[in-house]
Amino acid sequence: MLVNLSPSYFFLNMFKYRDRTMIMADILKTVKNSKRGRRKTQIMQAAKLNYIQTKKYLNYLMNYGFLVVTAKETYIITEKGAKFLQLLEMQKLKTIR
Repeated sequence: MLVNLSPSYFFLNMFKYRDRTMIMADILKTVKNSKRGRRKTQIMQAAKLNYIQTKKYLNYLMNYGFLVVTAKETYIITEKGAKFLQLLEMQKLKTIR
C-alpha cells in the first residue's frame, strides 16, 4: 500500500520537537498577548506543556527577570522579557533566510 504524503507533511514533521528557547518564546508570547497577564494553567495549555515543565520554565523566566507574578497570581512579561522575545524573533528570521 502506497501512501502519498505531501511535502508539507515532511516539513512540519521536521520541526516536531521544540528546544528550550522555543518553549520559553511560546510562554513569553502567551503572556505578552494578554492584557492582564496569564495564570499558570492558561500558560500550560497555550504552550502545550505539562505541569512540571510549566513550573520549571516559569521559575526560570522569573529568576532571570523575564516574568513577574502579580498579587492575583497572574504572570506578566517584563520589559526585559519583551526584549528577549524580540531578539528570539529576530534570530528566527535570520535562520529562515
